[in-house]
Amino acid sequence: MDRISGNRLKERRGSYSESGVIQDPKDGGKSMIRVTRLNGEVLYLNILQIESMESIPETKIKMMNGDYFLVKDSADSVIAQLKAFFLSCIAIDGGLTK
Repeated sequence: MDRISGNRLKERRGSYSESGVIQDPKDGGKSMIRVTRLNGEVLYLNILQIESMESIPETKIKMMNGDYFLVKDSADSVIAQLKAFFLSCIAIDGGLTK
């Protein structure tokens, strides 16, 4: 009966409203971005798991596992966080420029 009602899925991932893993960046969440849900809850999302974003007028972030989050942050601010992360991954050798 659990298979039909979806209770097993809720136990495995948590209920839909609780489905994001909140991780403090001090504990190694370096590939995470910080967003704020519509209810004010702070959420850290793994940037490598983001599939798409949509502005509707709030921002809807769809994850690779099919979950999505409605957040107060604009799509531009999320993209800025993504750019900052990827730029921090690039090492530029000072001897290559004149």
